[in-house]
Formats: sequence, C-alpha cells, structure tokens
Amino acid sequence: MAMKPGNVSQTAWRRSVGKQFHMRHPETVSSLSRESRYAVIENTGDTCTVCAGASAYGSGGMTAYYAVLEAAGNVASGGALPTEVSLGILLPAESDEEILRQTAEGAEAACRKMNLQAACVRAEVSPSVSDIIVTAEAAGTAEKTACAGLKGMRPGQEILLCGYVALEGTLRIVEEAEEELKKRFVPSFLDGTKGLAEELVTADMIRKACGLKMTENGGVRPCVTAVRQIGSGGILAALWDMAEMSGTGLEADMHRMTLRQETVEICEYFQLNPYQMTSSGSFLLAADHAEEVIEVLEKAGARAGRLGVARAGRAKVITSGEEVRYLDRPAPDELMRWWGTRPVSE
Repeated sequence: MAMKPGNVSQTAWRRSVGKQFHMRHPETVSSLSRESRYAVIENTGDTCTVCAGASAYGSGGMTAYYAVLEAAGNVASGGALPTEVSLGILLPAESDEEILRQTAEGAEAACRKMNLQAACVRAEVSPSVSDIIVTAEAAGTAEKTACAGLKGMRPGQEILLCGYVALEGTLRIVEEAEEELKKRFVPSFLDGTKGLAEELVTADMIRKACGLKMTENGGVRPCVTAVRQIGSGGILAALWDMAEMSGTGLEADMHRMTLRQETVEICEYFQLNPYQMTSSGSFLLAADHAEEVIEVLEKAGARAGRLGVARAGRAKVITSGEEVRYLDRPAPDELMRWWGTRPVSE
C-alpha cells in the first residue's frame, strides 16, 4: 500500500518500524516511539544528552536553515539547550557550487541565530534526487532532572501555543514561489512576509520555559511537563501526537490557533489548509501555572497564549464557537502536498 506524503501513520510506523528495532541499552537510552522527536542518553553523573534530527528539502538557499531550526527545536523539546549540529547536504546532479554555497550559508545563518556549532558537514551530489535535501542532527546536554520532568501532559493542565500556526510553511512557499506570488501580491507584502522569519521561536526561548519551576505542596515541580514542536502535518497533527504520547485527551479552541494574515492570504491563494501545514519554530506546551510560563516566553521574545486543556480519557475535541468536532488522525502535510503539484522546473 502506497504511503501518503509526510510523517508515516502510527499504524505503518508500529508495523514496519517499531517491530524491527529492539532496546539493547534501556539503562542509557530512552525508548523508541513514533511520537517522540528526540532521544535521551543518560550520561555519567547528573547530566543527560538529548539528540534529535530533522530534514528539509527544496530548491532555495534557506532549505538548510529550516532543517537546523527544527532539529534544534526538537532538542529543546527534550529539555536541553542544543549546542552543536551535524549536517548532510544532498544536491541534485548538475548542481553548481553556488547552490552549495547558498545552502551552507543558510545553515550557518541558523547556527548563528541559535548559537550552535557546526560539528560536521557532509555534502554530496546525487543523480537520485531532484531537489536539495538537508538532514540535521542536533545535540545538547541538560540536567537529568530537566529531562525527567518532561513526562507528558496531565489532565487539567493547560495547553499553550508558542509561535504562529504554519509560519514556517508560509516562509518556505514565499522562497520557492516568489516569482509566481509577485503576480498576485505587491512587493511590500512579500517583503513583510519574509520579515516574519524573526517570529520563529528558537530553542533557547523554549528552554527557558522548560526550566521554570514552582513550589507546590512543599516541593519544587517543573511548570512545563510536555513540549511538542509543530512539524509535519501542522498543529492538528501535533495536538494528536502530543495526546497520544501522553495517553490523554484534550480540548482545543480553533479560534486560538493564531495565524498571521500573510499566512491566511498565501494559503488561500494556493488553496492550502494552514492547520495541516508544517510549522517548525512553533511549539505546543502542556503546563501548570500557565500565566507564569507565558510571561517567561514573552520576555524571551516569543508570542504565546492559551490554546486549550488536557482532559482525562482519549477524546480529542476541537471547538470553533458553538461547533464541536473530534480530531482526526494526522493528515498529509500541506507543504508537501503543495510541493507535489509544482512543475519540476521550479
């Protein structure tokens, strides 16, 4: 059976991936699961190493930027501040050196923004690919207590949205289809949209929220107990995976899924659903003391707000005014679907 674009389904992953791998070092490495976007390795002493990977493809020079952004964000989701990243760059046949230079420049821009050290960069030209493909593997260390505090969301906790829905997808479409968009939108609109890259949430902002603790019942507890970067499949897929990972239900308000107007207009032009579009650089958090967490995020420069509540049971409810519906299993990512409709020459 042919698989759909984007992350493979839970069923396919469990049947064709999960059953193939077995734990050989459970005392040092976290368990393997589809929902997890990072691995935790127990170090000697009081620290652990968090590793995570990501990939991105495209024809623009910023392709590597988004691979690094997502990988670093996934490390932060595990409670660590990423410090280094390794890259694999795969270029189509007949690529000239200028494309390689632009791709490396995009990766370095992400490293510079997030204070990451490029530890290893491998580049290869292959006739088997038609676009630039970049894989990024990031790592960082954290105290074991910080990693242990991220055990999933609990019923009654608030779910927060940090960042904007589908912003990454919007920026990547503008880069890939700027000439076409110039026929529909004025230059100032497109220039303003490109500037929204500054609104992408970085790993250090999320790490500050993960480190927030409050005194409760005579003990100190972390305020944030689960973090999920909104990657392939968009915010609806991220909500589904976060609930599945935690074994809970949820109730989220569609009206609080904040979109930039630029995203709305570009998605309308291409007839895309922004709620199913990749949005690395935006995060979901499950938290106690939500007001304090929001304050920390906003002081760090990230937009944050309440989205919903974790519930007991497994029902995943999305409300929109008086309309109530249940969240479906993740659908194919809209950016990937859009990419599949583009002429090969682009």
